[in-house]
Amino acid sequence: MLDYSLDYSVVVPVYQGQDTLATLTAQLHAFFTGVSRSFEIVFVYDCGPDDSWAVIRALQAQYGPALVRAVHLTRNFGQHNALLCGFGEAQGRFIITLDEDLQHRPADIGLLIARQQQGNYDVVYGMPQQMQHSPFRNFASRAMRQLLRAGIPDLHPHFSAFRLLKTDIARACLDMRNSHTFLDGYLTWLTTHVASVPVAHQPRTAGQSGYTLGRLLAFSLNIFVTFSNLPIRLLTALSVLVFLVTSGYSGYVLVRKLLYNDYLLGFPSLIISIGFGVGLIMLGLGILGEYIYRINLKTTRRPNFVKRTMEDDL
Repeated sequence: MLDYSLDYSVVVPVYQGQDTLATLTAQLHAFFTGVSRSFEIVFVYDCGPDDSWAVIRALQAQYGPALVRAVHLTRNFGQHNALLCGFGEAQGRFIITLDEDLQHRPADIGLLIARQQQGNYDVVYGMPQQMQHSPFRNFASRAMRQLLRAGIPDLHPHFSAFRLLKTDIARACLDMRNSHTFLDGYLTWLTTHVASVPVAHQPRTAGQSGYTLGRLLAFSLNIFVTFSNLPIRLLTALSVLVFLVTSGYSGYVLVRKLLYNDYLLGFPSLIISIGFGVGLIMLGLGILGEYIYRINLKTTRRPNFVKRTMEDDL
């Protein structure tokens, strides 16, 4: 069993947090002090456009480097990569992730802890009751979430950025290697012992989200084609269907030509060549897609297993 020196590590990816980090730190400090649990805050600065790094260093000087730990990435790597970096730095038995913008209430961490203890879950998600984004952003988020759930059936329906994880599960994510980083997709490869609990979602008090509509669409598309086999399976099914339809009609034209010879000169040969040609091309694309999907699986690095011990259930 891994020996960690603290109860909880709070990993916060920071992009535009200069106006919220001080309040967030104070609320986290008040919560963990109130419940008498040891903790640390790991801020991972993802090279945003504001002065968040200066604020982080000031908070580190105020609270001490043991409580507030700071990681400065060399460039902007994105939220999920920043979280993985924080997982490598965490020293707690459990890791909590939340956004910098105070839309996740630190006081609700108690709900995640209580839910985790109910079933000794590997992962617990905070499920927002009502998203406090713009109506269009809420609609786009819901649509993308439904699309991802259709493409990745094992993905927990209430996945969110507000999570509590066992540290050994979080650390196993560091071994993943594929073309796009999606933390919640990694977690579906690691465990099914996942739960969720309703939490509040507060309006943004400062700044603006780093996820524009374009970035949200690009991120969802990358996730969909990286973690789901649904697109290639749809292409394969379509290619087989087109092959059967075009081949069937071409066969019908050939038989009718031989039996009745009532087509205009050149029509049967044109239809047969186009029909079989298009059908074979589509079938070839489907077969090629299946090979590419298997190559992707072969080059994606996943752990063979992550075991739970008897001590974990105590």
